[in-house]
Amino acid sequence: SSGINAEYGGNFIKHCSSGLRYKICTRKSSSVAELKHRKLVEVSGPQSEKLLQGLFTNDITSLSGAHSAMYTHLLNVRGRIMFDHIVYRHDKDTYFIEVDTSLVTKFLKFVSMYNIRSKAKISIRDEPVYASFIPGSSLLDGGYVDPRLPLLGCRHIGSPPEGASTVSLSEYDQHRVSLGVSEGSRDITSGKDFPFEHNLDFLNGVSFSKGCYIGQELTARTHHVGETRKRLVPVKLTEHLQNAESLLPARISMGSRAAGKLLSVYGDIGLAVLRFPYLDKELLIKGSHVKLVGSKPCWWPDDLR
Repeated sequence: SSGINAEYGGNFIKHCSSGLRYKICTRKSSSVAELKHRKLVEVSGPQSEKLLQGLFTNDITSLSGAHSAMYTHLLNVRGRIMFDHIVYRHDKDTYFIEVDTSLVTKFLKFVSMYNIRSKAKISIRDEPVYASFIPGSSLLDGGYVDPRLPLLGCRHIGSPPEGASTVSLSEYDQHRVSLGVSEGSRDITSGKDFPFEHNLDFLNGVSFSKGCYIGQELTARTHHVGETRKRLVPVKLTEHLQNAESLLPARISMGSRAAGKLLSVYGDIGLAVLRFPYLDKELLIKGSHVKLVGSKPCWWPDDLR
């Protein structure tokens, strides 16, 4: 167990050495990846803000100014995550919304049910989305600063920043997953997962002062009662997990005791929802001989680190 912890801890310290401070700057040493798993949906019209304010967990009215973006979830009535989004305000009445590519049709149908009175215009955009990042640093290129976590880098719409080195989506995933941040259907089971288990509250994705939105009752109660006993964390696997697609999501245990659930795997790292007592301990993936260790992200609040 200590060997896995030491190896994983070394990788993690590399990403967190610069803390949470950041600034927008021009850096030609950054990497950029096209996010083909993300699609832009435009919502426009005089009632677009009203429509989105009643859907999203975050306060859309606070999104203003150039190069501003917001992280949010759209929940169902039972308080489970349906979709995760980064929202960009293009102008006064126009928003660009990042949606998981595989869930675009489902998202359009879902929003249309609530758009009968608002009559906002909803359409799919063609512009690609890019992410620029500098592994091991929180210094960023110009663009939309990732609203979840500065260490994730920046988002760019339409074209990548000049001078950045083009890398594959898998390299971006390695960077994101090592920080313990879920994104889209590869990590989130739509209609089943809870927002706080995916650290929505830690990633600036929810407002506790705005008016009503879908799924607010359970979300607010969980926040005020403070009963989130398990959360998403990055995990290090002892080896690559064979037949991962057929196993995931997979239960994780220590002996006969359930420790959590492995949601996704990217090579020898992944994302899992673990109960706090089982962090930094060697655990077994059900249906496999592969073991893993999960650790708290460095960006979590001090009282949880």
